[in-house]
Amino acid sequence: MKHVVFAHRKLSFGGGERVLLEQVAALADLPVKVSVLFRKEPGKRDIEPELRERNPNVADVIHLPGAVGAFRWLWRARPDLLVLCNHKGVQRALPWLARCGLRMPCIITLHEHYVRHLRKYRGVRNLVGRWICTYDFTAAVRTHLSNAPCSIIHPLYPRTRTTAATPEERREARRQLGLPEAGTVVGYVGQIDGRKDPTGVVRFAEALGEVHLLFAGREEPATAAALDIRLAASPLRNRVLRLGPQADLSPAFTALDLYVMTSRNEGFFPLALIEALERGVPVLAPTVGGIGTVLKDGEGGFLLQKPDDRESVPEPLLAAAAARLAPMLAEADVWEVQRLKAHAFGTALTQDYDAAAKFREAVAEWL
Repeated sequence: MKHVVFAHRKLSFGGGERVLLEQVAALADLPVKVSVLFRKEPGKRDIEPELRERNPNVADVIHLPGAVGAFRWLWRARPDLLVLCNHKGVQRALPWLARCGLRMPCIITLHEHYVRHLRKYRGVRNLVGRWICTYDFTAAVRTHLSNAPCSIIHPLYPRTRTTAATPEERREARRQLGLPEAGTVVGYVGQIDGRKDPTGVVRFAEALGEVHLLFAGREEPATAAALDIRLAASPLRNRVLRLGPQADLSPAFTALDLYVMTSRNEGFFPLALIEALERGVPVLAPTVGGIGTVLKDGEGGFLLQKPDDRESVPEPLLAAAAARLAPMLAEADVWEVQRLKAHAFGTALTQDYDAAAKFREAVAEWL
C-alpha cells in the first residue's frame, strides 16, 4: 500500500483546512495509507473526526511542529508522496533529508499569489515535483519558484443544494437572533481574526447609516479586543450583535441583507462567500486572492477594488461602496433582483466541478 503524508499548518476550521480535508477525502477509494502532520494549535483538532470519517485509510494524525521531529519521522516513514502546505518544520527538514539521500516526491499546495507567500517555499523549490494552485497564478510561480508543473484546482466542492431564504425565513432568523424584523442588517459571518479585519465591516456599516450590524464566528482574542474598542466609539454601538462561535451559522447568514467582507488578503474564494450567496444574500468583497477572478460586480456581488494585500480597505472605497449600495438596499424590488442573482451564482459555482478528480489526476504519477 502506498503511503501519502499531508503536512499542514493546523487542523482548526479554516479555508486552507477545508482544502486539506477534501484532498485527503479524494484518496478514500484508493489503496493508499494516509498520515497527517500539523504544526500549530495541538489542542484544536476540529477537522480530525471528519478526516477519519471521510477516509478510513487515515492512519496517523500527529502534532509535529519542529524540523528535528519532522526529519526523524519522515526518515522512518519514507512516504511515497508528501503533500505540503505551510508546515515550516517539514519545509526545514526536507533539504536535510535530501542531503542524507532521502528525496521523496513532493507536491506543494499554494493558496495565494502574493510574493511574500510564495517566498516561503524558495528553500525547497528544487525539491518540488508539482505545484497545486487554488487559482491560476502560474506566472507568479514561474517567476518566484520553479518551472515544475502547476495544477490549477479551485477549492470548489460538492454541496447540498440550498434554496434561497424566503422573506418569512429571514424574519424568523431575525426573531431567533433577537434582531428587528424590519430594517437593514449587514455583517460578517465566519472566522474573525486580524487578516479578516472586521473593523472594515464596521466602517462600511457606519457609512451606510442607520443599519444593524451582525458578527458571528470565533473571534481571535487580539482582534476581538480591537473590535471592542472600535465599536465602543461607533454610532452603531447600540445596533450591533456579536454572536461568537455557533454550532449552526445558518440563521446568521439568513438574517443578513448584505454579507460584507473587508479582508486584507484571501486565497481563491472563501467558503463563507459561497454560503452567503447560495442563501440569496448578496456580498460585498475586496478584489484580493481569487475573488476578483470569480465574482461578477453587480450580479449578486459587489467588488471593492482593493489595491494591495497588506493594508485595510481604504476609507474612500468603503464610502463609495456605501453610496452605491444604500439606494439599492432601500428599494425592496431592486434588492430582490440582487438576491436572486446571488443565489443563482452561488449555487452554479460549485456545480459540475470535480476538484477531487483533479487532485487525483495531479498525484496519479506517484500512486
